[in-house]
Amino acid sequence: MVFSLMQGHINAQENMENIETPFGDTFTLSSTKKSFTIGTNEENVKIELLDFMKEWGYDALPEYENRDHYSDVQYTLQVDIKGNKNTFNFYSSEIKQNDNFTIDLENYTLLILSDNYANTSASIEMKINKKNKE
Repeated sequence: MVFSLMQGHINAQENMENIETPFGDTFTLSSTKKSFTIGTNEENVKIELLDFMKEWGYDALPEYENRDHYSDVQYTLQVDIKGNKNTFNFYSSEIKQNDNFTIDLENYTLLILSDNYANTSASIEMKINKKNKE
């Protein structure tokens, strides 16, 4: 009898959402901390860093004298809201262009505040806000 009660308690703990931060608070996804759950047990958004990749090269063929070198980092995020998963791709240059980058998520707004890429690691600072229902 005691074993079954303990087993039920362990299963209940495993099934609870692991809420890591409330809506509106800043958090950081990284190559070492790839996912977060934002919100409450009743209403939450799960976000995961699926991939990041540095792209670099030139904007023209070698025979052009005035060609420019470019370098950018592409990020891929997966957002899960109530079992509906969507994937979003964006570049570091998009974040820097306006000092942030916004992704519309139905009832939420994902605000990408900054990123940091260093060879084989990356981190993205962001926050998710609930939209005002009017």
